[in-house]
Amino acid sequence: MKKIAIIEDDLDICKMMSRFLQNNDYIVKYALQGNEGVLLCESFIPDLIVLDIMLPQLNGHDVLRKLREFTNRPVIVVSAKTMVQSKIELLKLGADDYITKPFNLYELLARIEANLKRMPTNQNFEYNSIKYKDIEIKNFTVSIKNTVVPFTSTELSILQLLIQYPQKIFSKQNLYESIWNEPYAYDDDTINTHISRIRKKIKAIAKEDYIQTVWGIGYKIK
Repeated sequence: MKKIAIIEDDLDICKMMSRFLQNNDYIVKYALQGNEGVLLCESFIPDLIVLDIMLPQLNGHDVLRKLREFTNRPVIVVSAKTMVQSKIELLKLGADDYITKPFNLYELLARIEANLKRMPTNQNFEYNSIKYKDIEIKNFTVSIKNTVVPFTSTELSILQLLIQYPQKIFSKQNLYESIWNEPYAYDDDTINTHISRIRKKIKAIAKEDYIQTVWGIGYKIK
């Protein structure tokens, strides 16, 4: 059974989500404060994290930064904030998905399932070893010039897809529907931000940009 960690300061919402997810065959634990949430994820080692932004002690942005220091598990941010800039900032920090309050529990479940499907498994043998120039993906770990670089599950899925099909130009719709397994809703910010993060990580080590923007079409590996 997959494990879900919920970091949310509203006890009633925690209990509601926990009961619902447990009824759908997930093991669930929750924390009501930011610091407690980080400690929970370190000890519980969840397969996915649901993170609220407005938290006591340590806000969601800081929690996300700390989580990305030790885990690449998918993080779905839950917040009442609807500002586009807030969403972009969270994606830049390493969030995999974003859902706004109030939300339908079945929508949350669908997003959890979609994000878990993107997580590599040992059954995905074709993903066990991929090499392109100075990049090697082996056992779901990315090495650039023999330096291990942390990638989130979403970033890893996008990079794998681009490298597996080096001659293909992926439109934003192609990428979104391939990675998120849901219809594309013209959400350019999500794709652009993830691509930007991947580029930044590669260029920091390889000193060159391996991802080409094909203007008006999409992206491909160089």
